[in-house]
Amino acid sequence: MTTVLEEYEAIHKELRQEASIRTDYPPSSSEVLWNKKIMTMPREELEKLKTFRLKRIVKWAWDHVEFYRKFWKSKGFEPDMIKDWRDIIKIPVLRKDELRKDLQQNPPFGSIFVPELAKRIRFVGATSGSTGLPTFQGWGALELDYFEEAQARYLWTFAEVKPTKVYANYLNMSGFYSWGPPLVETAMWRCGATAIAGGGETYFNWKNRHNLIFKLWKVDVFATTPWLHRLIGEEALLEGWETPFKVLLLHGGAAAENTKKKLFKVHPNAKLAISVWGTTDGHMAIEVPGLDGQLVIWEDMEIFDVVDPKTDESVSEGERGELIATLLNHFTMPLIRYSLGDYVKNEFLIDPDPKYGITHMRFAEPIPGRVEWMFTVKGKLLLPIYIEDAINEIQDTTGMFNILVYDNQMDKLKIGIETRRSEVDANYDREAREILANKIGISPDDIEIEWVKPGQTVWTGYKLQVFLDQRKKK
Repeated sequence: MTTVLEEYEAIHKELRQEASIRTDYPPSSSEVLWNKKIMTMPREELEKLKTFRLKRIVKWAWDHVEFYRKFWKSKGFEPDMIKDWRDIIKIPVLRKDELRKDLQQNPPFGSIFVPELAKRIRFVGATSGSTGLPTFQGWGALELDYFEEAQARYLWTFAEVKPTKVYANYLNMSGFYSWGPPLVETAMWRCGATAIAGGGETYFNWKNRHNLIFKLWKVDVFATTPWLHRLIGEEALLEGWETPFKVLLLHGGAAAENTKKKLFKVHPNAKLAISVWGTTDGHMAIEVPGLDGQLVIWEDMEIFDVVDPKTDESVSEGERGELIATLLNHFTMPLIRYSLGDYVKNEFLIDPDPKYGITHMRFAEPIPGRVEWMFTVKGKLLLPIYIEDAINEIQDTTGMFNILVYDNQMDKLKIGIETRRSEVDANYDREAREILANKIGISPDDIEIEWVKPGQTVWTGYKLQVFLDQRKKK
C-alpha cells in the first residue's frame, strides 16, 4: 500500500519529469522564455491540465486533511462534485478566520496540515498578523521546487535575470517571509545570476552601507516596494549619484500610473518597471512588459475566481469583488478556494500576449488593494492607490502619505502628505486639495491635509503604511 509520503514524492517526480518544473538550469542566455512548453501551452491543453490538477488536489485534501473533510462536509460539498475546473465555484470559500480558529485549537499549524508530511517541511512561512493572529504555512520539497520555478519564469523572461546579471532582493528577509532568501534567492541560482539578499527592512538603519552596495555592485535588477524604490532614487539624486538599476520590480502593493512615471525620473538608468503581486503563502501574478497593468497568472500553478465578499457568490464578468485562489500544487498544506482579501475586477484576458506568446490568462487591470483597505468619503468608495496617483501630481511632494481612516462612513478624507517645502501656505494647500478632489471625485472642502516633513510618514519595515486604521474595533 502506498504511503502518503510516497504519493507526495511520486507527484513531485511527475511534475519534474513532465517539465512543469524545469530541471536543466541555467538555460542558454539566448532562450527568451524560461519554460516555453508550459508558458505557451495551448489553451485547450492548459484547461485540461487545470481540471486534472484541481480534481487531484481536492481528492488529496479530502483523503489526507482532517480540516477539509470536516469543513466541506459541514457545507455539503464532496469531491465528486468537481467535473471540470470551472466547477471550482462549488467549493466553499475558506477565510483566514477559519484558519486562525483551527490553528488555535490544533497548534502549531492546525489540522489543515497533512500529518505525515509535518516533520518533512523545509520552510515555515507566516503572515504578518496585522489583522490578527498570524497564520502559518509549511512548505515541503515539492512546494518549494514549484514556487522557485514560478519565480524563475518571470525573472528570466521579463526582467532578464540571467548569468552575469546582479539582482538585489530588498523585500523582507525576516519574519517567516517566503519571498526572501528561502525562495527568491534560490530562483536566482536557477537563473545563474548573482543574488544580493539586502533586506528592505534594514535599509533605514544601514542606509550608507546599502547605497554603497548599489554603487559597487552595479545592481541590474532591484526588487522592493514602490515606495522604497522612490525613496532610494530621490535620496540618490539629492546626494549627487545615479542608481544603476535597469529593471525595477515593484512588490508589496500596486503601483499607480504616476508612481511609475516618478520612478523613471529618480532612477534614470531604469528601462523597465514591473509590478509583482504576491502573497506570503505562494500566490503570484506578474505584469507583462508592454501591457501596463495586465498581470499574468501561471494557470498550471493556481486558479483564481472572484466573489461578492458579503455572499461568497461569484460576481458577474466585469464586476468587482474579492479575489479567491486555489493552489494546485500545494500538498503539504493545501489552500483550496482560499480568500486572499484583494479587491479586483472579474475580467481576465486569454489571448496570447504579443511579445512572448504566453497563453496563460492575465488580469485586465491592476490589483488595486485589499478589501479591508476600501473606505468611503461622503459615500464615495476609495482605495489608497487612487490617492497615491493624485499625490504624485502635487508639486514638491515625496510621494509618501498616510490615509487616516477613522470611521466606515467618513465625512472628510484625512491624510498626511510629505512635502519638501519648509513652509506650506494656503495656496499650496488649496491647490493640493483641488488636485486630489479632481482625481478621486470629491469636493476639496472634504479633504483635510496634514503636511509633514520628509521621513515623517509611518512605515512598517520596507512598506509605507498607506492605510492607518483608527476605527474602533468591535
